Amino acid sequence: MSTPSNPGSGPGTSGVTDAPTDRLGQVLDTVTYVLAATGLFVTVSAVATLAVGGRVAPGVKYGLFVFGWLGLGAATVLLLPDRPWRDGDEGFSVFGEFAEDSQSAFQRFVQRLPPARFRPVEPDDRFATGVRMLLAALTMLGTSLVMEQVFGIGP
Repeated sequence: MSTPSNPGSGPGTSGVTDAPTDRLGQVLDTVTYVLAATGLFVTVSAVATLAVGGRVAPGVKYGLFVFGWLGLGAATVLLLPDRPWRDGDEGFSVFGEFAEDSQSAFQRFVQRLPPARFRPVEPDDRFATGVRMLLAALTMLGTSLVMEQVFGIGP
C-alpha cells in the first residue's frame, strides 16, 4: 500500500482544495472546546474554594456563574464585527493578535482531547473562537443554574 502523494490528504482532510467543510469535525471540535473550557473553570473554582476554606459545591456554582458571565462578555467582544473605518492591521485588539496558523495553548490542548482528536479540523475551518467561547459561557451558566435549581446547591 502506498502513501498518498497529496500533502493535504491527512486525517480529517479530503485532499481536495475546494472540498466542503467537515461539519462533523467542526461540531466535535466545538463540543470538545466547550466541555474543556467548562471543566477548566470547574477545576479553577473548586481549587479557589478549597484555598479559602469554603464548601466545594457552592463555590463551583458561584465560580461557574462568574466565569460564565465573564466568558459571555469576552465572546461578545470577539464576535463584534470589524469597524469599517479601521484597517485590519491598525487599532486596538483586546485579546491580542494571532497569526492565522497559530493556536493558543488551550486550543492545542483541546485538539489532543477526544472527540476532537478523532476528526481534526484545520484552524481556518473551525468555528470562530467567539462562537465557541459563547457556547462555553452559556454551558457554564446553564450548569450553574442546574446546580442551583435541580440539585438544590445553595449558600
